[in-house]
Amino acid sequence: MAKRDDKPSNYYPSLVFLSLFASLLFGCGNMGEQTEDSVKAFVTSSELEPGASESLTATESEEVTSGSESETAPLADRKIIYVSEIWLVLKKTTFEQFEKEIKVLVDTHDGYHSEVNFHRNQGQNRSGHWVLRVPVDHYQSFLKSAKDLGVPEQVQETARDVTDEYVDLDARISNQKRLEQRILGVLDEVQGKIGDVLEVEQQLSRVRETIERLEGKMRQLKDRVSMTTITLNVREDAEYQPPQALSFGSSIGNAWSKSIAAMEIFFKGLTLAIVALSPWLLILIPLGYLFYRLLRRLYAKRK
Repeated sequence: MAKRDDKPSNYYPSLVFLSLFASLLFGCGNMGEQTEDSVKAFVTSSELEPGASESLTATESEEVTSGSESETAPLADRKIIYVSEIWLVLKKTTFEQFEKEIKVLVDTHDGYHSEVNFHRNQGQNRSGHWVLRVPVDHYQSFLKSAKDLGVPEQVQETARDVTDEYVDLDARISNQKRLEQRILGVLDEVQGKIGDVLEVEQQLSRVRETIERLEGKMRQLKDRVSMTTITLNVREDAEYQPPQALSFGSSIGNAWSKSIAAMEIFFKGLTLAIVALSPWLLILIPLGYLFYRLLRRLYAKRK
């Protein structure tokens, strides 16, 4: 009986040892699989082109820089295009006097005439059209002085913020110039077939063309920002009266005056039409009378 009891006591420690050994092997297998997967991922990431990650990082940094510069630009550094148009009526001054005064005013504010048109029709009030360019520092003072040369009938002012466009254009020019330098470095290192050299030079030519086009846009943008554009539409009218709110009696008088003026225009036009048709009537009336007599005779013979 004692020998029968010793067998189970020796059997249980063996089972415990086998179970611990099996769990240890299973854990090592899982660790091996995880290690293999991590190694594969590392190899795959290392096989990627290094230029792609570098270009992505550079693009992201440029976008962040461009956005932050445009959003945090102080008011003094913002790029704004000012455009104004003024309609003036010369009531007390003559057209010749206005021409002299506007010339002096433009010279005083360091501006220049961009476009000038005159309309001097006989029997009508003279008028003119000026397009002037004035530095942005003198914009407000010039605008105030120009309004004093006549009676402002209408004034229109616009201000367009182009800071984002300016920053974006400047970044594109910088990127193209860096690309130009890299291509020049490649061109210095190229050795071999002439076709390879020509291909690199062709790429360089395209990049330089892009730089010239972007720099041209930048010059135009800077010119429009630094020099404001002011358009003056001027006309003579010695009897001009600024529009005012009319009373009932004034409205009746105004309607009567307009009716008389319209009647006068109608009879003038009718008189001119009769005068213009008079030579034709001298010919058409006798011909019409002869045609009438001929028709009457034919009608009498049929009866």
